[in-house]
Amino acid sequence: MNFVSVCKNCRRTIESDFLYCPWCGAEQKVLSGRESEELSDDVFRKLESKQFTGIEKRIRELKEKIEELEREFDGLSGAGI
Repeated sequence: MNFVSVCKNCRRTIESDFLYCPWCGAEQKVLSGRESEELSDDVFRKLESKQFTGIEKRIRELKEKIEELEREFDGLSGAGI
């Protein structure tokens, strides 16, 4: 199992044993425990934010679909079907 870490420069996930980030080329130095924790917290906050935004978008789409189906149903029931 390969462990992952976060690039201190571009903040993308990379394998922990990389000496250079494959995304931005930044040299990977060993971070102190506090620096590593702060970097990880920042990355996870961003991921949670993106996930929440995606969930909100999906909920809006589902509400719109329900409203559309309700309009169609009302049209059918009004036609005596």
